[in-house]
Amino acid sequence: MRLQDIHIRDPYIVADAGTGKYYMYSSSPSPLKRGFCVYVSEDLQNWSDPVPVFEAGADFWATDDFWAPEVHGYRGKYYLFGTFSAKGRVRTSQILVSDSLTGPFRVHSKPLAPDNWYALDATLYIEDGKPYAIFSHEWLQTDDGEMCCVRLSDDLAEPTGDAEVLFRASESGWAKNPAWNKSPKPIYVVDAPFVCNINGVEFMLWSSWDAADADGYAVGVVYPLNGMLGGKYRHELLRLPHKDSGHAMVFRDFDGRYRIVYHENNCRCGMERAAIYDIEIENGKVIVYEKNQKVD
Repeated sequence: MRLQDIHIRDPYIVADAGTGKYYMYSSSPSPLKRGFCVYVSEDLQNWSDPVPVFEAGADFWATDDFWAPEVHGYRGKYYLFGTFSAKGRVRTSQILVSDSLTGPFRVHSKPLAPDNWYALDATLYIEDGKPYAIFSHEWLQTDDGEMCCVRLSDDLAEPTGDAEVLFRASESGWAKNPAWNKSPKPIYVVDAPFVCNINGVEFMLWSSWDAADADGYAVGVVYPLNGMLGGKYRHELLRLPHKDSGHAMVFRDFDGRYRIVYHENNCRCGMERAAIYDIEIENGKVIVYEKNQKVD
C-alpha cells in the first residue's frame, strides 16, 4: 500500500533499528474497529496491509473510540498508550503491553486519569528516570482544555500521584474557539501531546484549532521555561505545509534525519492521510521542511 492510499488518523511511527523497518500505528478509523492495527514499511512510502496488534475481547470494558495508539519501548517491552470509551463510561487512556511491535498487546494498566475525567491522547514522558503520563483533560468537562500529567509506577501499571495541570489551551495565545462549537461559551481544544528532544532542545507538540473555521486544526509547540513538567512555557504555532492538520509526533529515520508525521484533512471525513516531513531545530525553534523548503 502507498502511504497516500492509507486512510488513517493519529499516525504514530516507530523506527526499529533491529528489523530495519518502520511501524505505523493507526487510530480508528482502521480496519479493526475494536482494536489497533500497525502498518510496516522499509521506506516510509510502501506499507504492508494492516496487521492487528490488539483486539478487545469481551472481558475488556471499552467498546468505542480506540484512538491515538502510541508505542514506547520501556524496560525491554513495548507499551501501547491508547484511548478508549464505552456507553455510560467516560473516555480515558490506558496502557497495553507486548513483547513485540506487532503484538499481540494485552491490557497492562489501570486508567491513567482520575475517575470521571474525560481524558485522551496519553503519552509517556521520562524525567530523571521516573515515568509520567502526559494527557489531555477534555474541553467537554473543562471548556478550556487542560494539558495534564501524572506520575506512574515504575512498571507503568498505575498512576501513583495526583494529576496536575501543566497548561490550559487558551494560555497558548493561538488556540481559538472553533466554529462548530454552538454553545455561547467558548471552548478550547487540547489534543495530542508528544514530547521530543532534538539537539538538546526539548519541546512538546500538541493540537488545537488556530482558526474558527472548520478546517482550522493545527499543531502548537511548547518550549518549557522551567522543565517540561514545571508549568511555565513559551507557546508558538507550528507552521505546516497545509491547513487542517494535526496530532503530530517525531521520529528519527534510518538516515539519521528527524521526521514529523501527522494526519492531514482532519475535518474531511474519509480523506484523512498521514503526512511525513523533515523537521529541524534552527535558533532554538522547531522548523518543518517540505521538499527542502522551510515552511513559514
